[in-house]
Amino acid sequence: MDAMTASNGTPGMQDARLTEMEVFVAAPKRFVREHLVMPDGYELDWYFVDTPPSFLVVPVTGSGSLVMVRQYRHNLKRHVLEFPAGNATQDEDLELAAARELSEETGYVLAPDARMRPLGAFYSLPSETNKYTHVFLASPVTADGPASGDTEIEKYFDMSVTTLPLSTALDAVGDAIAGTETITALMLARAALRGDPEVTALHAAVNG
Repeated sequence: MDAMTASNGTPGMQDARLTEMEVFVAAPKRFVREHLVMPDGYELDWYFVDTPPSFLVVPVTGSGSLVMVRQYRHNLKRHVLEFPAGNATQDEDLELAAARELSEETGYVLAPDARMRPLGAFYSLPSETNKYTHVFLASPVTADGPASGDTEIEKYFDMSVTTLPLSTALDAVGDAIAGTETITALMLARAALRGDPEVTALHAAVNG
């Protein structure tokens, strides 16, 4: 089958002609409608969320505990556990942005001589958004004061910071940890910690 052809033999959406684009919400994330005309003449409106580059940080303390944020997600009408995350501003270095968000959301910072370690990047819900999230492992981190928050609206999110062993976080998947971004980052971090000789002090937490 031709890679540019759908399974039913007709030309795919990648061959469509864009005739109109409308932006309903411009910032911070654009909600876009595109009017597409397929090669066979079929027309449709396609809606998606267009986002700037984003990142997610998995912070690990020197004793092997994960630092997570508990917050209320209005879309879900419930509280969930997540890792600190955010969007980079224009031309902002992703690692520096991740360190900034770590401090603002948790009050933790990288310990001296510690580093942000890239764990990979992935698309989140590609049927509805082009959001591309870069995952970083921050190890070890130390408490540097209370979380300050980075936006006015965050004071309504009922945010709090918690630390827990990796084994406890894994047990919480499907319950308090319900987002695929957080779960993916958790799995990436677990694999990285298990295979890194520099973090042997964390093995008890990882293998717990």
